[in-house]
Amino acid sequence: MADRDLKLNSLSRYSKESPLLILEEHGHCEVPAGCGGVVLRWRDPRAGVPLVLRMYVEGEGTLLLDGQSPPAARSIVPFGGHVLGLVVSGFDPAYLVLMVTAVDEPPARSRPERGAAFRLVTAADGTWRYTVDRPADDGWLHPGFDDGDWLEMAARPDRRPPEDPDRDYARYRVDGLAEAGAVGLGVELNVPRVWIRREFTL
Repeated sequence: MADRDLKLNSLSRYSKESPLLILEEHGHCEVPAGCGGVVLRWRDPRAGVPLVLRMYVEGEGTLLLDGQSPPAARSIVPFGGHVLGLVVSGFDPAYLVLMVTAVDEPPARSRPERGAAFRLVTAADGTWRYTVDRPADDGWLHPGFDDGDWLEMAARPDRRPPEDPDRDYARYRVDGLAEAGAVGLGVELNVPRVWIRREFTL
């Protein structure tokens, strides 16, 4: 800050910099009157990658990251191996069951500005696998688990028709995931519940 001409009673006197940390938007709020606020935070880029998780499931689903519910939609995930695990029930195998994106998406006020460095999306490439048998323990939720006998999810582009087309709010989420590159995936068997996993490395 030595090269700045700071003046008394100016906003610049409160500005801060760090050679190691990144100042970014953590949250914000807006009200109809037009006023609002933003919450900024310092983040250590060496601690991990801030992944934004978005998901659509047909029926009821639970998303787990390394066996735990993500603490926020944008969570700091440490470098190394990880597993996205899902338990989904109440679906129709004739239609798509799952769409997911996990993206290193910097917030609008992040510094420095950059593009997305990591992107994980649902794809019919054999990496999204499922089983119809309840796993014996939580080992399937962690890296290194042998899922060689699990089934591969297949592409399912069509979504089950909504009960009320005039209130099809899920369509916006599905369209947004598709625009981000996610492919709708489904299963071959008509079963009450499936366990899905996708291993990845940051």
